[in-house]
Amino acid sequence: MNGPIRIIACVSVLVLASAAPTFAECGVGNKIWGSNGGLGRKVVAFTTNVWTFKGISTTFEVAGCTAADNWFKKGVDRVTSNARIRHFASQNLDHLAVDMARGAGEHLEVLSSLIELRDQDRAEFRSVAQENFVALFPNDHTTAGEMLASLSRLMGANLVLSVYVES
Repeated sequence: MNGPIRIIACVSVLVLASAAPTFAECGVGNKIWGSNGGLGRKVVAFTTNVWTFKGISTTFEVAGCTAADNWFKKGVDRVTSNARIRHFASQNLDHLAVDMARGAGEHLEVLSSLIELRDQDRAEFRSVAQENFVALFPNDHTTAGEMLASLSRLMGANLVLSVYVES
């Protein structure tokens, strides 16, 4: 029985040791134990963060943690952004259809802004929308969700725009 327990303990220590340098960079554990020392201090700081204060530190951005450390906030930002895109598309579908058919227009620019396209990629976005208008709007009853799903597939297949599509 001692053999399996020792193996589990060794594996646990190795996992903690490998993750500690990354997860001990901020948080109360880092403030209490410090992570500038050796691996032992980082492991103890990491363990303190994981089991006690990391969630609080990242949520309230205290003890050296910033918004970049907050995994929950990153997820919320992504969901909020997707909701804004869906809402805008559903409220402006007819205008988007006209702009996509032309390959230009105010509503298409707003959509590219909501998707957070870099300025240098917006011409490619307009081109993809115009060239694939029939795929984006196959009939008069196309919904915003269907159009956005098609747009996401088209962007995913495009070398320049694929970086904006979540895998």
